[in-house]
Amino acid sequence: MKSDFSELSVSAPGVEPIPADGAQPHLEDPRVVLSLLEADQVVAAKEQMRFGRQKLSRGVRILLWGLRIYVVSMMVIVLISVLRAVHLIQ
Repeated sequence: MKSDFSELSVSAPGVEPIPADGAQPHLEDPRVVLSLLEADQVVAAKEQMRFGRQKLSRGVRILLWGLRIYVVSMMVIVLISVLRAVHLIQ
């Protein structure tokens, strides 16, 4: 009789399996740690990881502010265009 779990892969996608040996596992290798955890433990560990705010260079901050201004100005232009189109139909 075939088990319901026989088709599940042992490792997560993109993680290479580690050959098993009789010695203690090397816990410094993240692949070994991932292979030892259950699926729900991996998800819980990833949810706990927080990166916080990143320090961005001045050029990147200027670029992001420029993109924000561009998006807001395009929204205003589209709104004006829609209002003019609605006004012409009536």
